[in-house]
Amino acid sequence: MWGIHFFTMTGLLWALLAITALYHGHVKTMWLWLGISLVVDAADGPMSRKAEVTKVVPWFSGVMMDNVVDYLTWTFVPAIFMTLHLPLGPQPLPIVAAALALGSSMFCYCNTKMKSADWYFVGFPAAWNIVAIILWLFATPALFNWLVIVVFTVLAVVPWKWVHPFRVKKLRAINATAAVVWVASTAWLTIIAPTRPLWVAAAWLVSGLWILAISAARTIFGPSTR
Repeated sequence: MWGIHFFTMTGLLWALLAITALYHGHVKTMWLWLGISLVVDAADGPMSRKAEVTKVVPWFSGVMMDNVVDYLTWTFVPAIFMTLHLPLGPQPLPIVAAALALGSSMFCYCNTKMKSADWYFVGFPAAWNIVAIILWLFATPALFNWLVIVVFTVLAVVPWKWVHPFRVKKLRAINATAAVVWVASTAWLTIIAPTRPLWVAAAWLVSGLWILAISAARTIFGPSTR
């Protein structure tokens, strides 16, 4: 059981390596380490539930540890990246933008009702790594970047639902496939940046729109009665 906790804990190593790469200006290497941490984050939950680690080691909170690691890899490192590598205007504007990401993420990690009964996230789930890599890949201008950051900051406190592609039961196979395609296409776009082959961009766009559409449908129409 401790092996599973140690597996989660490796996220701290990936965060450290990402920060080190960022410090040395190796942006693509930073995204590599954050990508590995994403794989760990996707795998450790199912492993923990299958092994029932909360029953075996009830006094050690894997959930708390996971939140600490996630805050570093999903929010903190991407926030530092935004101040250094995204057009956000003169100082102190980049710091303000990063502070919005850091502060709004608290509404995710400290919210005891951050997940609905059917496992949708309630409010933007602090996925600033996703926001940051999209803005970087498409080299968007400062004004657009600010608009996106403000919108997602507000969405952190708005009860908009966001699908968890691996835990929401309805359309799980399609949702999980879309998530895998999106992550894979994003990884490839990162490797070959700044070039963007049409077929990769199309896969990225379609899979991303599916995730957004499912989330919007759950928000607008409510939970399925089936």
